[in-house]
Formats: sequence, structure tokens, C-alpha cells
Amino acid sequence: MFPARSSSIAWPLFGYFFFFSSLTGSMAPYISMYYKSLDLSGSEIGRIMALLTLSTIVVPHFWGWLTTRLGLPKLTLQIATGCTLLAVLPFYFAQGYETFWVLTLLLALSYSALVPLADSFAIRSIKGLGIPYTRIRAGGSLGYIFAVTLTGFIIAKVGVNAIVPMMILAIIIAFATTFLLKEKPIPLEMDKQVGSFWSLFKIKEVRFFLLLSFLSYMAHAPFNVFMALHLSNAGYSGDEIGLLISFGVVMEIVLFLFFGNLLKRYSVVYVVALCFGLGIARWLLVGWYVDSLWVVLLTQLTHCVTFALFHMVSIDQVNRLFPEKYAAQGQAMYSSLAVGLGGGLGMVIAGYIWELMGGPTAFTFAAIISAIALVTLIAHQRR
Repeated sequence: MFPARSSSIAWPLFGYFFFFSSLTGSMAPYISMYYKSLDLSGSEIGRIMALLTLSTIVVPHFWGWLTTRLGLPKLTLQIATGCTLLAVLPFYFAQGYETFWVLTLLLALSYSALVPLADSFAIRSIKGLGIPYTRIRAGGSLGYIFAVTLTGFIIAKVGVNAIVPMMILAIIIAFATTFLLKEKPIPLEMDKQVGSFWSLFKIKEVRFFLLLSFLSYMAHAPFNVFMALHLSNAGYSGDEIGLLISFGVVMEIVLFLFFGNLLKRYSVVYVVALCFGLGIARWLLVGWYVDSLWVVLLTQLTHCVTFALFHMVSIDQVNRLFPEKYAAQGQAMYSSLAVGLGGGLGMVIAGYIWELMGGPTAFTFAAIISAIALVTLIAHQRR
């Protein structure tokens, strides 16, 4: 999978992505079920979960600044992972909305930085080695599948109380894995950034890319918060939910491993249009026909397009739109406005819709956002 000359760098990176994504796989799809078992309402669950993404508006800028100041990306990643571990531990003893809100806020201050820190660390580490980023990223997808499937089976056996211990175990191993990573110090005199956040934001193409990314993450918000609960309400067992969610990520891995050069062959406009067009169908079908196993399987099959393919486009666009001296600012801008603001706002709105009008309407909201994104893309091309 990796050439012998680069295996000492690639495999530890692959392992780190595997285990920190295992934390996400044991938490993101199932924690709403755990909160529901503690009698939290849909809007309360939405507000708690939104903290993890809304914090991305600010948090990546701090960790990017810290990386620049220290000049040691591995050390920064270790600190963020260790803080995440410390923040997860109290979840085992917590009760009540207010307590979980505070704990999630503390968790968000480090957890929401792990993806941008790991992405930038990986891209910098494999530079010149001939290893596609998507092959490293596949480790995260495999870890997510492993955790989603295993946690689903354990929930089916012992109940939702197994969710938090699974989260703790995953982040402990992820933290241990950071000690195997190869540090590549940043020459501080070369890392000084020129310009500012707003100077980048003034570029028209950058603004349009960020707008589409914002809409994409907003459209995925109901899925990220309520998919497991939506399936549970439809009568699916814990192990069935785990397998169904894992199926979507398996398709994601196939895309990452075998279609990494897809963007070189097709216009990015058509690829993004496909992502949003399939998104409309996916959210409507899963919202209103979740009782049909075949419909759920079909919608999970499209996960490799609506999420994974769009993620590939995003990484490619960040690398293309931002020169190397602006790389840290570009990654922070993307994380802030797309992942943070788009995903977080979508979670809050989805939580209220879920509570007031139910699951099908919450996923219809996602379809509407996808439609708005597609219309925006088409209108932009006709100018």
C-alpha cells in the first residue's frame, strides 16, 4: 500500500487517522441515542452537537497560531489529542443538559482542531514521497467503519451506556499513536504569513468555494446528528444501524483508494453539481422512506459522492486557491466558514426542526439546502 522508503512515515499517519476517526465513529452517529436515553430533547441534542462544529469557526485559528509559534506540528497535534482525551473522560460520569453542554464546549476546544491539524500535518509529511493524500485519509475512513460497526454491535448487546467507554478507548489509542509520528519542524522564519484573513476572503473564487462548502456541510448536519436516531426510531437495531452507516463509509474508502485521480479527468463544476444533485435525492429518500432497507442502502451508497467526493474537491481547491504562504490561513478559513459555521448552524436548525416537525422534515431541510447549492452553482456558471 505504501512504498518501503516511505512506510515509516505513512503507516503512523495512517494509524493516527484510523484511531482518531474511531473516536468520531463511536461518538457522532450514536451520542444522540445516549442523550435521548437521558431524556434530552431534540433541540437540546442539536445545540450540544452544534458546539463541536461551531467551535471550528474559531478553534483552528488558535491551533494554527500555536503551530506557527512552536514550529513543531507534531507537538501541537499531541497537545490537541491529549486535551481531547482529558475532555472526553468526564462524559462517563455526566448527567443533564447543562453538564453535557459545558463538557462538549471543553471537548470542542481541542477535538474540532484534530481534522485540520491532522490534514495539514499529513500533507506536509508526505510531500515529495509520491503518496496520495487520499490513501492516508482512507485510514480515517477505515477507523470510522471499525468504530461504527463495533459500537453498533456492542450497543445491541449491552445498550447505549457502552458509547462513552468506546469513545474513551479510541482517543487513548489515538494519543499513544502520536508518539510514532515523524516530526518535521517548520523553519519559523519561513512560516511567517503575509496578508490577512480578509485579504484572502476578498478573492471572488475563494468566496464562492467557501459558500458551496458552507452549504454542503449544512446539508449534512441532520445526517451527522440524527441518522442513528432516525434509524432507531424506524425500528433498526444497534448492530443494523452500525452496519448501515459503515456501508456508506466503505463506499467512501473505495473512492479514496481507487478514484483519487478522478478530479483530473472531469470538470470540477460537473463533479460538484453531481454531489449536490445526488444530495437532494439522498436526503428526501432517507427522510421519508427510511422504513425500506433497500432505500437506506441506496442512500448510503451515495455517501461516497455527497460527502467523500466533495471532500476530495475541497482539499484540491484549498491547495489550488491558496499559495503555500497562505496555506495555514486557507485551511483555517475553510474549517471556520464551511465546517464550523455551515455544519454548526445546520445542526442547530435541524435540532429544532426534528423536535417540532420530526425526522422526515429535518432531512427535507437537508434536501432543500442541497437544491439551493445546486441552483447557486448553475447560476454562477451562467454569468
